[in-house]
Amino acid sequence: MTNRILYTIGYAHHTQESFLELLLKYNINCVVDVRTMAYSGFHPQFNKEILQLYLKQRGIAYIHMYQSFGIIKDQIELNTKEGYLDFTKLAKTEAFLEGIKRIENGLEKGYTIAFMCAEKDPTDCHRSTLVARKFAEMGYEVRHILHDGTLETHAHMEQRMKEEFCEPVDQIDLFGPIKTEAEKLEEAYARCSKEVFIVNAKRVLKDDYDFPKPNPNG
Repeated sequence: MTNRILYTIGYAHHTQESFLELLLKYNINCVVDVRTMAYSGFHPQFNKEILQLYLKQRGIAYIHMYQSFGIIKDQIELNTKEGYLDFTKLAKTEAFLEGIKRIENGLEKGYTIAFMCAEKDPTDCHRSTLVARKFAEMGYEVRHILHDGTLETHAHMEQRMKEEFCEPVDQIDLFGPIKTEAEKLEEAYARCSKEVFIVNAKRVLKDDYDFPKPNPNG
């Protein structure tokens, strides 16, 4: 039977040893790096070549899937009218969908996979708000490995997002339409994803950062 469980993990504030400890705790044997650029000035031990060798020596596969799952794209047609990357549009691209198929093939081969990026909190990272979201919608069980080694369900993470990014009831127009839970969740994803994109774009592009780039067609 194909494994239907996927994990996410952030390496921020971890040593290689403490990071490995969490992978072993959950029997993860394949790390999928979703960073656009797999390098870190703050955590050089997680630079692509260094991490890949470290994991390989311990029997864990490493794959950098930036072409499918990276979020710094020079494609204005994927942007919102505000000029920020629209994760819902990105999730429909050929490259993204090919990445999804590749992950499913890995699961069928028996790999236990964790999507890795930098951020400590899964709500701060597209590994959760883009990649894991897609798999959750496809019926996979997504487990987010938190910094202390405990697990958070994707549903619990979504609830935290709604609490943080949706307007409280006392600030909503009492005479306006009442939003459904699905609408609240979509709003939370949109707002959260915008913040995730801005932080990543500034970090990756640095002096070349010139967003937003509005999409005239929305």
